[in-house]
Amino acid sequence: MVEFFDSEIGRALVTTVILPVITIVGGMLVVFLKKKASEITKRIENETIQNYVNQANEAVLQAVDYMFQTYVDSLKKKGEFGPEAQKHAFEEAKKIALSLLTQEAKDLLQQLYNDVNLWLDTKIEQAVKQNKLLQ
Repeated sequence: MVEFFDSEIGRALVTTVILPVITIVGGMLVVFLKKKASEITKRIENETIQNYVNQANEAVLQAVDYMFQTYVDSLKKKGEFGPEAQKHAFEEAKKIALSLLTQEAKDLLQQLYNDVNLWLDTKIEQAVKQNKLLQ
């Protein structure tokens, strides 16, 4: 077998067929591996984004529930839950939610929604509406 590759025909075969095939297969393998690496990276990024958004949603729900249990319910029972109390409850829920969020989550929300405060405002309003429907 070694004698064949030492011959002129063997060297020509290696040069004209085998080396180009190896080059093509190697190139295809590199493209395939890059594509798979890109898919894995994208999946990890998507999972990370979803995880942070879920954490942020949970922080809002916890903050709203906390304000309902500790502040809103007692004022409602006394008939003292007016516009000022509503505003205070909203602002406190927002502070709590912000304190529960990691800086990474805040940064990601900023990238996704351009305005963390606006996102929080709408999520708090949504959670308050859901709480009202459940009562």
